[in-house]
Amino acid sequence: MPDKDKKLNQYCFQLGQLSVDQVEEGKKKRTFSGIAYSGEVITDHWYWKQVIFDLDSMQIKGRIPALLEHSSRQRAGAIESHAISHDQGLTVTGTLLSNEFGTQVAVDSDDGFPWQMSVRIEPASIDEIQAGNTVQVNGKLLHGPITVFRGGRIREVSFCALGADENTMAVAASHNPTQPKEDTNVTELEQAQAKIKELETKNSELETQNKQFAADKRNAQIEVLEGDLNKKFSDDEKKQFGALPDSAFDLMAGQLKQFSTTKPVEQQTPPTNPALNYLFNHQAVNGEGGQQGGGSALDQAFTKFAAAQESK
Repeated sequence: MPDKDKKLNQYCFQLGQLSVDQVEEGKKKRTFSGIAYSGEVITDHWYWKQVIFDLDSMQIKGRIPALLEHSSRQRAGAIESHAISHDQGLTVTGTLLSNEFGTQVAVDSDDGFPWQMSVRIEPASIDEIQAGNTVQVNGKLLHGPITVFRGGRIREVSFCALGADENTMAVAASHNPTQPKEDTNVTELEQAQAKIKELETKNSELETQNKQFAADKRNAQIEVLEGDLNKKFSDDEKKQFGALPDSAFDLMAGQLKQFSTTKPVEQQTPPTNPALNYLFNHQAVNGEGGQQGGGSALDQAFTKFAAAQESK
């Protein structure tokens, strides 16, 4: 519910019953009357708990709309006159419109439906009287905790089926500051879920950044290796290099660098590692002008190493 509706509903109060007068001959409009506010303490309101309106500072200006269920789209009539006293409180009289809403109020009343009166009041100031303190309002000495509306302006009255307290509680339950704990838990759960989603998004962003950093680092290593070997690798070779774990790439780069320089066969000592032994023998054969493979000894060494890594 929008904040505006929440604010309006917290100022709605069920305050009594309205009686619709019977049809009178020669009278064009149906009339109604009732005690809009008795001047007593209103208890168990969904928002204010205990509240009282200061009759001495209450404001009513001109004709006041009479609505159906506090809806400005359901105009049922108007308050034509009112009276305020400590003995009677706020009493009002008014007329019903001849439209569908005014007719609905009149017809239902004729059938015995007990319309209840609800008022929307906007106070000029609000006094919160704490427990242990007292206040004098409407000729009564009251003990806190209690809320006092001063300078309250009646903006409209409404015909309500259940009374404003029940209606407002049903409409604005999600904004009720004294709502059951489970509603608060739902809010906390939603907040926790939102936080988890936020963290997951940040984690995904960090993973993407880490992958990009690793790719950039490997590309730089490949460029350095090309310079060391004085060789330009193909796109496919670079792709294979990029897929290697760091330890495998370091081993491969070291082996390629080791065999990139041809040495006399008699000075070479065969390595014990099978993969290195193959690279050594292959380089030695080409150095002696023996068997000829495809490409240089360096190319063949790399091809053999890649094949050995894929077979793991």
